[in-house]
Amino acid sequence: MFIHKSYIIETLTNTHVGSGDTSFGTVDNLIQKDPVTSLPMFHSSSIKGAIKEHMENNKNAVISEADLNLIFGEREDKPGVVKFYDARLLTLPLRSTRRVSYQCTSPETVLDYLKTIETFKTARGLESLKKFFNDLKSEFGDKEFLVFNDDANNEKYLEIEDYGENKKYPIADPSINGLVSQYMGVDINNLAVFTDEIFYRICKESLPVIARNKIGDDGTSENLFYEEVLPRRSRLWFMLGFDRNIPVNSQFETKLTFDLIQMGANASIGYGVTRIRLTGGGV
Repeated sequence: MFIHKSYIIETLTNTHVGSGDTSFGTVDNLIQKDPVTSLPMFHSSSIKGAIKEHMENNKNAVISEADLNLIFGEREDKPGVVKFYDARLLTLPLRSTRRVSYQCTSPETVLDYLKTIETFKTARGLESLKKFFNDLKSEFGDKEFLVFNDDANNEKYLEIEDYGENKKYPIADPSINGLVSQYMGVDINNLAVFTDEIFYRICKESLPVIARNKIGDDGTSENLFYEEVLPRRSRLWFMLGFDRNIPVNSQFETKLTFDLIQMGANASIGYGVTRIRLTGGGV
């Protein structure tokens, strides 16, 4: 029997967890994406590898080699006692005319997250949050996105990532503000909810692509290539499963949510610095 806990990963710098794929000449290095929705994700093996490397490189007297072997496994026939799950996109920061950026998502993106953690654990307030995002589906009309602050009613035109048809959605249940912060790590006043179709299109076609230049040993340019990144301040969610019958050193979870953990490639140029935080415990 496992205790499941859910976590939010926030990218503090641009992050490239590569898939090994190209877009047939346009982008040389693509990030990992869900094969069904095309939304960015980190495979569980990538998360486990990054956290394991961090723990091994930052060991202290409290977390021993035996602890790490117990958590991550020693070999193929002796796996670790902690289950690692895929991390899936929750919100994506997009440029705005009214502020630097909004944290953007869609109803189905959030509902998939809420339904999954509800399946694996008991958490308070999920029914209210699920109802809130379900109700949003019928509120778009001819609008492209909804916001929850006064930007939509401001005299200056609000546009997010070239989309401008929007409206303010009033929140009747005051508990929603706290629940969005607790489970999504976002201030609802900085949240924008797009239709599912538009949000999926943005994630599939409009993620940042950065030109990189490979320099040879003699200091000259060898190759210009293009790399897709998940932008800083993106948020993904994932779960860990802990075996009830095999206690894990509590310092593992302390370090997990206290340290900054590097994920993906290009650590030497500051890519992939992330912060992980727990979202409401687990049962």
